Amino acid sequence: MTSCYHLDANVVLRFLRNDDPRQSPAAAKLFASAKSGRIRLAISAVTVAEIFYVLARVYKHPRADAAGRLIPLIQSNVLEVEHRRRILDALRRVSAANVDFGDGYLAATAVEQGDKVASFDGDLQAFTDLTTMVPQ
Repeated sequence: MTSCYHLDANVVLRFLRNDDPRQSPAAAKLFASAKSGRIRLAISAVTVAEIFYVLARVYKHPRADAAGRLIPLIQSNVLEVEHRRRILDALRRVSAANVDFGDGYLAATAVEQGDKVASFDGDLQAFTDLTTMVPQ
């Protein structure tokens, strides 16, 4: 049985940014091991949200750029991704509407499940496929 490793955000960030002389090559080696099938790598929606936050807030990437860096990774067959379709929808919403990942994920979840969203946040109005309600 192949070992499965659940990724922490810092490993993915070192892989994506290639900015640490020790950790970045180690992260790349881990991803190469998964690509060759020697191990499995899994990532949760919470970890994706953390990576997005760090890229956008700490490293000051525009939201669309942060989403654009994550989309190919989430689409790849190297990772086992929790709610892959929903995360990809959220990242595409981030790129299209310049919203935070949390808002994109909330919208993607509600649309996927045929539900509505209650929010005071006007950013969600950008999604024409989503019905929102402002609590009164």
